[in-house]
Amino acid sequence: MRLTLFTIILFISLTGMSQTGRETRIDSLESALRTAAHDTTRVNILSELARSYGGIDSLKCFENGFKAIALSKKINYLKGAADSHINLAGGYLDYFDVENAKKYFKIGNDFADKLIAKDSSAQNMKIWLRGQYNLGVAYGYEGNVEKEIAYVSKTIPIAQKMGDKMFVANGNTNLAIKYNNMSRFDKAYEMFKISQEQFKEIGNPEDIIYHSLSFATSLAQMDSLDRMKSVLDIAKTNLDKIPNSFYVGLYYGELGFYYGRSGEFDKALKALDRSSEYYKDHKSNYYFKLLYQRYADIYDKMGNFKEAKAYTLKYINFSDNEHSVNDKIGSYYKLAKYEAGLNDYQQAYSYLKGYVTALDSVRASELENDMQELEIQYKTATKEKEILALKNEKNETALALEKKKSQNYMLWAIASVLALILFIGYYGYNSQLRKARKKEQKRETEVSLLKQEQQKQLFLAMIEGQENERKRLAIDLHDGLGGRLSGISLNLSKLNKDEPKEYPKAKLKKVMKDLDDSLTELRTIARNMMPETLIKFGLKAALKDYCSSRTGNDTKVTLQFYGTEKGIDLNQQVTMYRIMQELINNAIKHAKASEILVQFIRDNNKVDITVEDNGIGFENEDRSSKVKGMGISNLKTRVAYLNGKLEFHSEMNEGTTANVQINLDAT
Repeated sequence: MRLTLFTIILFISLTGMSQTGRETRIDSLESALRTAAHDTTRVNILSELARSYGGIDSLKCFENGFKAIALSKKINYLKGAADSHINLAGGYLDYFDVENAKKYFKIGNDFADKLIAKDSSAQNMKIWLRGQYNLGVAYGYEGNVEKEIAYVSKTIPIAQKMGDKMFVANGNTNLAIKYNNMSRFDKAYEMFKISQEQFKEIGNPEDIIYHSLSFATSLAQMDSLDRMKSVLDIAKTNLDKIPNSFYVGLYYGELGFYYGRSGEFDKALKALDRSSEYYKDHKSNYYFKLLYQRYADIYDKMGNFKEAKAYTLKYINFSDNEHSVNDKIGSYYKLAKYEAGLNDYQQAYSYLKGYVTALDSVRASELENDMQELEIQYKTATKEKEILALKNEKNETALALEKKKSQNYMLWAIASVLALILFIGYYGYNSQLRKARKKEQKRETEVSLLKQEQQKQLFLAMIEGQENERKRLAIDLHDGLGGRLSGISLNLSKLNKDEPKEYPKAKLKKVMKDLDDSLTELRTIARNMMPETLIKFGLKAALKDYCSSRTGNDTKVTLQFYGTEKGIDLNQQVTMYRIMQELINNAIKHAKASEILVQFIRDNNKVDITVEDNGIGFENEDRSSKVKGMGISNLKTRVAYLNGKLEFHSEMNEGTTANVQINLDAT
């Protein structure tokens, strides 16, 4: 029973929302759905609604989940398909439908694998992590703890690398719970202490309560009551900060369990009463069933067999939950004990018969399984012996016939075969040697021509890029800075010609302003030629500076930089800077974007660059004509210089995403 409680506490926490905040979030999502202008937005909202309704309204959870799946399929929205399947699977897990949960987790995880293969941004990685993690939780529901630990252990290092502290803390707590259920108490205690510090650093009271209750339950199994009480006190301190927390009933249930183990029965009953009152207002059949069991245990220890019997009957007759055979065995045995304590030996005998019958059914089932397994092994062994005997007999007959034939043909066959082998070998060797030489010469010629063509194309592209850069610089100098300086010269000449009698303060002020504007434009041109910030402070600082300079009243450019530029050659950093500069300029100039997200993610020797905008976009079939005027040649040249890959993904009125993948080992 303790293992099931662990699992439920864990999954409630991992849904990412406390009960107190769900109503507000659901209202906000429902309102946003009514005003959503695009199908992708509707998919995202429907999927999040399915997740939010999980555990509180099954009808709306599944209704929104299936709508999100259908719409994402209709518009071929990969991210929506992954997220909606995973959230729907979470809904099934909320209602303990493990088979359907696993089914939809696996489908969602397949979509998530394809998603991060195309775009491994932090947002997409979180979807992948949630799917992998909760599939492990589903296996844990089935009792496959080893598989659950494998899935959870796989996700924690990735989440830690992304800086997702909450995910890491939840994951370590789950591992602690699993190790505890496997009776690996030292390992469980170690993991609980690690996650306790992580939740303390995060500082969210609701999450600290969740962790403390899980830890306390584990300590009870370790028979560490003193430490259990200190951890429950931590839960109570944080519970006082959130009076309407979902964990109120759980806390008092665990507190009652502690007092019952400590022999303070009056305090135990009062705590269980507080828990029971909470669940009367917040329906949970599972917890009522658990509370009945705890009431019975405490009354049993107090020697009050009448009350112990009453609560055990409530537990065994609970209509909304099926009991396992082991539950029935334990309950019948306790009822027999209580009836004997109440001097009703006839009823005690009746319950004892039920206990023996249930126990015999388990033993009979186990015996039948053992007999079937032995029968299968016997039949398999018998068949294998028969097959082996037939094979041996057949092999002996075949061997005798083969010996006879070999005696008749051996002498002349050997000579003929040897002669034929020598002739074929000699002829074949010469033929293969000639073919190999011709093939090698042809391949070398093709490779040489291909390299020449590639070098020619790369050289032409570099020349074209340099000429375009010179042309742009000339236009900036002539039309921009040149025009300003000409105006300044004209104003100064006119001022000299007019020979003013008074000090021309206003006119000189205008000339000074024009000079300041000219200096600003000169700095901009210089920064475009070679960003000084990059030389002095590195790629991250240069990108931050450039994104800030491109942010204005009509455009917001956001930079997310994960990893470090250390170890990247300066020429490579400059090339990466130019690539992102070109993509940002395209988003502003051509896509008319108001929001631009720039991501730089470095994982060891792999670099992923993503520039995503909310601009006008373009259809896939119109891609070549659209990107032709967006400096695609320069982009391809720079990406080719880094031995990288460049991909565009766009939809009309939905925006454009450009992805660049670079392997530093190959450059």
